[in-house]
Parts: sequence; structure tokens; C-alpha cells
Amino acid sequence: MDANLTPNIASLELKDIPHLIDCVRRCYGESYPNPIMYDAEKLKAAIETKQIHSVVAKLGSDQIIGHCALTFSDSKNTAPEAGKMMVDPNFRGHHIAELIAKKRIEIAQSLGLAGFWTECVTNHPYSQHEMIAFDAKETGLFIGDIPPTLAMQGLENNTDTRMSLLAFYLSLKDHPHTIYSPPQHIEHVKALVESLNMRRDIQTSNLKGTGETKIMTEVDALDQTANMNISHIGGNLTDTVTAELRKVEALDLATIYLDLPIEQEAAASAYAELEELGFFWGSWIPNYTGHKDILRLQKIYQSVDVNKIICAREQGENVKKYVVSEWKRVSK
Repeated sequence: MDANLTPNIASLELKDIPHLIDCVRRCYGESYPNPIMYDAEKLKAAIETKQIHSVVAKLGSDQIIGHCALTFSDSKNTAPEAGKMMVDPNFRGHHIAELIAKKRIEIAQSLGLAGFWTECVTNHPYSQHEMIAFDAKETGLFIGDIPPTLAMQGLENNTDTRMSLLAFYLSLKDHPHTIYSPPQHIEHVKALVESLNMRRDIQTSNLKGTGETKIMTEVDALDQTANMNISHIGGNLTDTVTAELRKVEALDLATIYLDLPIEQEAAASAYAELEELGFFWGSWIPNYTGHKDILRLQKIYQSVDVNKIICAREQGENVKKYVVSEWKRVSK
């Protein structure tokens, strides 16, 4: 890169929001699946309320050529999503993604975060390599998360199948606690925990939930996905989730996710109940809510070509094989 084109790496200033939206369009046209990235007012509100912490690479001309962010799902979210990574096609190959990702880690540390998780596209390995370089580890796979209408300028795109995302977690500091898993998944959870050098007391239990199940559901009509978040596992878990499924299945979705709080002892038996409803292993996400872990399950309604999923290394391939095999097992 020309010395005169060396970008400044910094947090996004509100006055640069229009330049950021221009960058989004150069990278994705109108196909980026998160509409907030085209909406100046919503971006401004999200940044002012600290829901989004954006990092940009900006030239002296005020042109933005790269962006990434930490995004908090709500006030209880203690391990935010690291995403919205994009680099102007005209400036790829100059380590822009690496520079802004490094700044993002500095911001996460300044916020005192335990860590953050991210979803890397699998139509190419480049973003995975960026996370691996910072010692992030693969923790799961979300099959068919993104519609084939997403078009990354200058990169290989799969237009005949929904794109899957490989989940990574970057640990900054740990909050040891007990988590509960069905017996058949304990060894897999143990391997994931050890890969991140974390401390978890991994238990199993036959305890059933008590009281009423507490659940919230959000639908993303653009992506054809929904997310169910369970904050309390009650005795009526199956009935409650079944009722939620009836509501959202009428919307012709591709994928439904369900976040299970695995620090609750009833989580191990709840997992078996949810399998009966067609949910299967997606990803372990440490420290997600109140420094407690969740397991994000998934239920898929459309065919996905898993042979198009590219992993950057063997560890990712192993996670992919595990999740795909669970999908096949539960779908029988």
C-alpha cells in the first residue's frame, strides 16, 4: 500500500457513519444481511448507547476502507459478538482486517470483557485465519445461517446453498463455574474447554426444571432465522418451546436457534427434550450472559450443502464433523 494511503485505525466517529455505509456498499452492494449497516440513524443510536463498538480503517480523505465491531445483544450480554468485519475490495491484501481486529481486542480489554465470540464465513478461510492468528478457538458451527443472496465483492460466493458460519471464541479472562451437559456430549465439551485453557466443572444430571419456562423469541425475517433465548428452564419446557415453534414455523424460516443456559442443572435433561423437538448441537458460547455459558442449539428447515463448508484447519474440520453428525443423527 502507498505510504500516503496508510489508514488510521480508530473507533468510529459519528460523523463517519455515511462513509461507513459507503464502505458496506462497496463490499456487499445491497446484500449485507444486517440492515442496520445501511441505516445512519440506527447506527448512530447503537453506537451512542454502547450496543455497538465499531472500529474503522480510515484514509486521510475520510474514506473508510475497513470495519469491524463488538455488538452486545442486550444489557446482560457479557461476551459480545465480534463481527461486521469487512474490507474494501480495492484494499484487500494489506492486512487491514488484522489491524482493525487487533484494535477491537484492545477495546474489549478496555471494557474488561471475559472474551468475545464470532462467526466466520465458510465460503473462504480468510476470516478464520484472522481469528486463529489471535489464538481464538473453534467452538461450533451454525449450518445454513446466511441466505445465498449475500454477495461478497471479489470473493467466491455460493449462490446455490445457504452459507454456514464457524463459531470461534477468544478468551481474555476466565470466570470458572459449573456447567451441565448430557453424558454423550461431555467429552466434546471437555475438549473445547481445554482448547481455550478454561476451567469448568462439567457435570451431568437428571434433574428436571421447575416452575415456568422463561423464553424470548426474536425473528430475523431477512435472514429467515429466529432465536429463542431461555433464561429459566421450567417443568413445562417442551410445551413452551413447542408453542413458540408453532408461531415461528408459520413464517417459512430456514433456521431456528435456541440458547440453553447450561449453568442450570436442568440443562442436561432439557437437552434431551429439545432433541425430541429437532434441535441439535450448534455451539458452546462461554461467558455469554452474566458470565455464564450457553449452548446454542439449532433446528434446520432447508437443505444445506455441507460440502461447501471450508475450514481453515483440522480443529475446525473436527468441529464441523461433530455438528454435521449431530444434525444427521437428530434428523433421522
